[in-house]
Amino acid sequence: MQPRHLGVLQIEPTDQCNLRCKMCAPHSEAWPEIHAVPKGVMDMEVYRHIIEGLVADDARFDHIIFQWLGDPSLHPELPAMLQLAAAKLRGRVGYLRVDTNAIRLPPSRMNDLMDAASDGVPLLLVFTVDASTSATYERVKGVDALERVRANIRHLIRRRRREGTPVNVQLQFVVQEGNSDEAGAFLAYWSDLLNCQGGDPWHDEIMFKRLSVGGGAQGQAAADQLYEATMQRFGIRSEVRGRVSIEVWEKKPWQSDDGVSVARSACPGLWLTPVIRHDGALMMCCADLRGELSLGSLRERGFLELWHGPKATSERLKHMQGRFEGVCAGCGGINWYATTPAMEAEARARATALGLRP
Repeated sequence: MQPRHLGVLQIEPTDQCNLRCKMCAPHSEAWPEIHAVPKGVMDMEVYRHIIEGLVADDARFDHIIFQWLGDPSLHPELPAMLQLAAAKLRGRVGYLRVDTNAIRLPPSRMNDLMDAASDGVPLLLVFTVDASTSATYERVKGVDALERVRANIRHLIRRRRREGTPVNVQLQFVVQEGNSDEAGAFLAYWSDLLNCQGGDPWHDEIMFKRLSVGGGAQGQAAADQLYEATMQRFGIRSEVRGRVSIEVWEKKPWQSDDGVSVARSACPGLWLTPVIRHDGALMMCCADLRGELSLGSLRERGFLELWHGPKATSERLKHMQGRFEGVCAGCGGINWYATTPAMEAEARARATALGLRP
């Protein structure tokens, strides 16, 4: 679904992670730097300044995701970050979302997260689990923590039901070599629990995701074939089963090794997926692992000034002209949104206003 307003903002509490998932090169390969800066944790004063800046700009987003290239639960003040965003951005954002492995969310911390939710700004907690047995979890994620993860999530679901907290849940399973045999068991376990403990007024999902191989690089076609075969094998499709929505990814990324030549269009990520790095830098795209598309620091300048500024506009014009350079050259693109004629027209108009050649 196409997001509203300025799209989906990601805020990175930290780029550190406590897992070594095979699908995640920065952490499985132990990169010393992920996006061109040392790993770190967002300073709370910087965060408050950024949130106040969004309010001053009256910046509006479909929703905000607290995560990028690490696990946000490793930030000691994650609940406070959510509470501040909910209080300051009410009316400017549809909901807040946290993507986490849940290992560092025992009942006490899970309660703190849930307490940050409100009727005005609901919370979506996305748990990437990717396994149905402890052995498989350790194989694909690098540590033995499945039982701890399940216990933490079960606590959330049961407390939510007792107290009626406005928290929705999504369980994710990224299909890959090493876990595809467990897709059916994963669906059975979580759908049973959510059907028993969920339902109105919550919206809960079980998401089966394609593995992204270098953003559509060599090996993407094989990963897609495995995904499609796995969905067919277990009869998994997008549907509502009882109180739970089952979601599958139908769209494939642009890729170089599937034998199909498809002309690329301007990537909607440059319009709809801004990211605030843990050091306060505003980045243009969530797929930019190397940090090439930095627009500047929100410590010093406002969000709208940077997001509509000369560098951002120039990058959008390049895509509209069919020029995919740097990190964009080998990327499959953000294909779950669309670049609309209105978005391109706005970029041309802004280029003219800035004195750039459209």
